[in-house]
Amino acid sequence: MVATFKPTDFGHVVAFGKTVSDRNQYTGASIAKFVQEYKLHFATQKRTITQQYMVVGTRLENTITIITRHDVRNDSVARAQINGIDYEVLSVSPDDSNEYIRYDYLTLSKITSGGGANNG
Repeated sequence: MVATFKPTDFGHVVAFGKTVSDRNQYTGASIAKFVQEYKLHFATQKRTITQQYMVVGTRLENTITIITRHDVRNDSVARAQINGIDYEVLSVSPDDSNEYIRYDYLTLSKITSGGGANNG
């Protein structure tokens, strides 16, 4: 069965890009800076209680899954930013069906130290 989503489900915006090193002009220290390449609207996928218990103790424990309309650029993206918080893209599950409307599922992990300047 094909997943169907309403247009109103895609009410959030995610920026995809990469992290580059930039030099602080006052101290000379190298700082990581997010550089946006493109933006997409997304919907969040909720996990059931059973799914939450299954990922405890794995690298997917503190991740979120977002759904975007299919975009070939998603295959090679490394970083994402939602509401100023930087995320690492752990996996991309592109829709390779022949449907007219296709969706990509991206698993994101919040970057907690280094790799981004705007983490909360």
